[in-house]
Amino acid sequence: MRRAFTLIFAGGLVVTAAVAWFGPRLIAWYYNPPVELGVTCKPAVEWGIAVYQKLVLAGTGAGFLLGAAAALVFRPKAPAVPKA
Repeated sequence: MRRAFTLIFAGGLVVTAAVAWFGPRLIAWYYNPPVELGVTCKPAVEWGIAVYQKLVLAGTGAGFLLGAAAALVFRPKAPAVPKA
């Protein structure tokens, strides 16, 4: 069961990272009109998406750090070894 949860977590992490990395480029491409217009939202959209990518990266890093800290705090205690 532990292996299954590990694989599920790893798969979710990989897909989340891929969507966070490639998704904004797809959105920026979508907002790029096929013809030249006088007014376009592309620069604003690209800026917003760049900020979003930084937030996702920072949030992921903070989550890993908090998870590592929780793992250290709540790790199982080693059983006392009786002295002979």
